[in-house]
Amino acid sequence: MKDKINKLEAAFNESLKAAFHHIDSEKIDEILDNRDLPEFSDAWMKAYQALEEKTIDEETEDAITHIRKEIFISIFKTTGSSELPAYISDDFGLISSYYIHDIENSWVTNLLFTYLNHQIPQGDLMNTEKTMKELIP
Repeated sequence: MKDKINKLEAAFNESLKAAFHHIDSEKIDEILDNRDLPEFSDAWMKAYQALEEKTIDEETEDAITHIRKEIFISIFKTTGSSELPAYISDDFGLISSYYIHDIENSWVTNLLFTYLNHQIPQGDLMNTEKTMKELIP
């Protein structure tokens, strides 16, 4: 399980670094506004609620929590924003839960695919026909 999380973390962090090369405070505000729109936030909550019955062992949960904290701190240092790192950390948590449980959900896969293409997800996501396993082999 730890190997899976490490693979996901490596791909996610590498993509995040590239995504932040061209982001300024005005762009951050735009991203936050777009993420608050119902088409994005409702889809996110629906994906999150679908996991409510799923459990993760304590070691894996601790590993994900540690990675989420690192993501938050790194993005906060880069942007000075606290909202954006919280959203991105939450995204990592959501994606990793689907990934660990081997649950395919096209919206969550597209969320990951958007990150892997060096974009911060907002509004409409980039689409892929690939599965999460294919995106993170």
